[in-house]
Amino acid sequence: MYSDYNMRVIDRKYIRLIPIILQVLNMSCTGPVKDERPPIILSDTLSVIRERDLIPEGTAYDPNTHLVFISSMYKRKIVAIEPSGRYYDFVDSGEDDLWGTLGMAVDSIRNQLWVISTKGKPLPAYPEITDDRWQSRLYSYDIPTEKLVGIFEPQQLNNEEIGFNDLTLAKNGDVYITESINNKIYVLKYGSRHIEMFLKLTDFTFPNGITFAEDNKALFVSCTEGLLKINVATKTYQVLKSEFTTLPQPIDGLAFFENSLIGHHGSVIRQFFLDDSLDSIIRQKIVDDQNLNSSTTGEVGSEGWYYYIANSQIRSGVDYANKRIKPLDSLQDVIIKRRKLGQAPSKVLQNR
Repeated sequence: MYSDYNMRVIDRKYIRLIPIILQVLNMSCTGPVKDERPPIILSDTLSVIRERDLIPEGTAYDPNTHLVFISSMYKRKIVAIEPSGRYYDFVDSGEDDLWGTLGMAVDSIRNQLWVISTKGKPLPAYPEITDDRWQSRLYSYDIPTEKLVGIFEPQQLNNEEIGFNDLTLAKNGDVYITESINNKIYVLKYGSRHIEMFLKLTDFTFPNGITFAEDNKALFVSCTEGLLKINVATKTYQVLKSEFTTLPQPIDGLAFFENSLIGHHGSVIRQFFLDDSLDSIIRQKIVDDQNLNSSTTGEVGSEGWYYYIANSQIRSGVDYANKRIKPLDSLQDVIIKRRKLGQAPSKVLQNR
C-alpha cells in the first residue's frame, strides 16, 4: 500500500495500493489484448500472469503445497501459482464480498491463508465499489478446500476510517497488521473473533511492511521515517541503526531471513543484514534491480528461495485522479520472479 508522505499519503502505497482499485472506464476487463512489446522473461521468472489489469500487491508462500499466492487490489481476488508456473484463481473476483486484497500470509500449521481486504477513496476496483470510505477486514481461507473460514472486523472508535495494509503471523497463530492511515499496529489473537489495537505509533507515519524475527520476540515494521524494531512484550520501539550515511528509502514489502530483512523500494529490492542483537543494519546488498516496476512484496519460501512481484504497476498502471485503470495496451503482463537468497550478491553496498 502506498503512503502519501513522499508523494502525500495517498501516493505511496495508495498509489501502489497499496499496499490498492475501481471500475474500468470505457474498456473491457476481458478479451485478448494486442501488444507489440513481449514481456521480459528471464531464467528467474516463476510465472507470467497474462492479466494486465491484475494490479497485484501481496505475496504469500505455502511450504506444504509449494503454492505462491498473489493478491489483486484491482480485481479483488487471489491468484495461486503452482511450482510449474501454472496459475489459477484461488478466490474469484469479489467473492465473499472481498474488497481490494493486499497483504497475505500462510499459517502452514493450520493450513490457512490470511488476507487483508481494504477499500478506500483513491482505489479503483472491479467489480466497482461505490462506498469509498476507508474500511478494512481480515479474511481467512482453508488452503486444502479453498473455502472461507472467517471474516474478522477491527474494533473502530468514533467511526474512524481504517486502512489495513500488510500482515505477519506469529508462531502461536496471532496475526499482526499494519494500519497505514492512523499509524497503528493491530492484532488478532489466535482464537479471538475481534481485531484489537496493539500499538499506536508516535512520530512515525505510514506503517507498511511487517515481519517477525525468527524468535517472534521482535516485529520489524517499515515506516516513512525508516525501519522500526518493536519489542512485542513491552511494546517499545526504535529505528534500526545504520552504518549508512542515508537511511533506506521508504519500504513497502518486508520479509525476515536469517538475521536479515528483505525490503522492496519499488524499483529495487535490497537485503539488509543485521547485527546479532538485531538492532543495527551492518551491510546491505541488492537482490534485484532489473526491470522492476513497483515491486511491492515478496515472501521467503522453502530452501531460501524468495518469490516476489516484479511489476505490480500500482503507480504506472493506475490513474488515481480519475479512479481507473489505464488502457490495457499500455500495461504489461504481470511477472512473478524467484531468487535464491544467500547467493553471492551482485552488489554489496556499504557506507552509502
